[in-house]
Amino acid sequence: MTELRTNIQIAALGILAATAQLMAARWGLIGILAGGCLCGVILLAGMRVLVLESGRIYLPPIAAAAASLLGIVLAEAGSGVTYTPAAWSAPVLAALLPGAPALSIVLRGARCQFCHTRLRHLLSFSCPRCHLVACENCWQFERGRCSVCDANQVPLFPLDFIWWQQHFGSQVHGGRCVLCLRPADWSVAHWACGGCGHNQCRSCWDDNNGQCSRCRWIVPDLPAAVSEYVAVGTWPGNLNR
Repeated sequence: MTELRTNIQIAALGILAATAQLMAARWGLIGILAGGCLCGVILLAGMRVLVLESGRIYLPPIAAAAASLLGIVLAEAGSGVTYTPAAWSAPVLAALLPGAPALSIVLRGARCQFCHTRLRHLLSFSCPRCHLVACENCWQFERGRCSVCDANQVPLFPLDFIWWQQHFGSQVHGGRCVLCLRPADWSVAHWACGGCGHNQCRSCWDDNNGQCSRCRWIVPDLPAAVSEYVAVGTWPGNLNR
């Protein structure tokens, strides 16, 4: 359902609520206040029955308040009676019911830990490098990491020599990295691909998320949180809304 269609249906519910407020005004102040509550009920119940979900969480309470206000204005204009100031609190009552779920979403809604955007209608990812939650705008899809880790070159794999030896076997002491062409020496650790045997330095293995740039072999026995992101250029399997 498009956002425009949703807005039109919310407006229709608002007209129904305004009619209810107009009719309730016949019973004086008590009727007006009851009509305000009824406007909120109509908006909230109507959206649930019609399964409406607006991207603007503030729209339903505003529509309920506007409907109540419209009903009171029409009732006052039609009857010629001037209502007491207490009657004008009815729009506030109308906004309370549909506003409560919206307030709950605002208070409890998760945010991107980088740009602080709410994640209600955005894809979100847990970065395997810094373990922070990033929205789709702060995520590097092709590189499987958040934009901050990408900019700061935060490593994915541990620097512990034993970990590399367990996953790659013996360290390579000759040749060049097939990506950056740095020669293997005492300052640059090189490890051979388990699939094609070509060398890559530790930095390039890490930058490619443990995947060989030639044969697409992947480092075995990776943790689940890491293996979701190892395939460069593919979408992670754990997408959250």
